[in-house]
Amino acid sequence: MKQPRTPEELERIRERIIEAALAIIVEEGFSCLTMRRLASRLHMSAPNLYNFFRSKEEIYISIVIKGFQMLYDELALASGSSTGAAGKAHAMLDAYVRFGMTNKSYYDIMFTLPTPKYNDYVGTPHEKLSEVEYKISMDIARIATDTLRDLRGAGFRGSEEDVLHDVVKIWSMLHGMVSLANSNIIGYVASDIEKTHSRIIDELIDQYLN
Repeated sequence: MKQPRTPEELERIRERIIEAALAIIVEEGFSCLTMRRLASRLHMSAPNLYNFFRSKEEIYISIVIKGFQMLYDELALASGSSTGAAGKAHAMLDAYVRFGMTNKSYYDIMFTLPTPKYNDYVGTPHEKLSEVEYKISMDIARIATDTLRDLRGAGFRGSEEDVLHDVVKIWSMLHGMVSLANSNIIGYVASDIEKTHSRIIDELIDQYLN
């Protein structure tokens, strides 16, 4: 008699499904993700996929949740392992860029490709699951705004709108750095990409130090 799979085995299969779905979306586009195509890629039957996920939307949202959780963990680790406002800010900005460069497929799904976002699922059966991703992304935004306030110092009297404006400005710069690195374009004008990124981050931080 065949023994039932252990929880660890089931989790490994779920991870295989997530990674295969991620590859399809990045290589072919979100519209090409179907349970049939995914099953074929995994050499599984389509009905068997439904033992692990109820729909392609659930698979996709699980990918996004995993990506944002990975990013949150990297930023939290960077913040916790550094001292001083400038040190924490540099570590976090560097962690963001490194995440985008070392997890290109997840980064593309999260920030680059025209894939569904939380607002697209509001009012649908998938809203509750998508809300998990939304909450993690808001935790990331909170870390970013708190770090910027610390960098500004106690004398900063700007509004919440001012802080969010600056967060978006910094985020846009970081996103550009990741995009240029991942497209292999920056190498044509910068011989030492890591050194270039570190210098840009230092210059960004200097703008906000009191």
